[in-house]
Amino acid sequence: MKNTLITTLKGKPILNGELLFDNYKISFRNDTDLFVINIVVLGIISIINGLNWHKHFYSNDLFDQIIYPLGFFMPALFLMFLIIKYPLAKKMNKAEFKPNDLKSVIVKKTIYGISFTFHLHNNSEQKFKCKQDRKSDKLIAFLKKSEVEIITV
Repeated sequence: MKNTLITTLKGKPILNGELLFDNYKISFRNDTDLFVINIVVLGIISIINGLNWHKHFYSNDLFDQIIYPLGFFMPALFLMFLIIKYPLAKKMNKAEFKPNDLKSVIVKKTIYGISFTFHLHNNSEQKFKCKQDRKSDKLIAFLKKSEVEIITV
């Protein structure tokens, strides 16, 4: 087994995550258990706020007519967002590939950071956004050394 140094890029593929790479592979990691905890907590908050809204449903107070529905719908919308994103996060957590599995990599640099789009030979793609620093430059150097087609936008 080689003695390799794993470099970690922290970014936002799907609600926080990490891109890990060493001398021979690239992998993604995020905390899917955190998704489950957030889904449970937002579900409880939505239920409690829905019950409070039901209790004050016939109130004539303008404050009750605005705050209680808003207190129900905001967590419910975030809950739906997390439920939709959970399978994608779980799928991304298992993504692992070697440089020879890559067709091309699209690198897009902005003033806020850098985004990578990895196109694989099996016609799938993985996206990752992070800040531009020496670790992201190290990833680009690793990809160039591995002779992967890099498309800069």
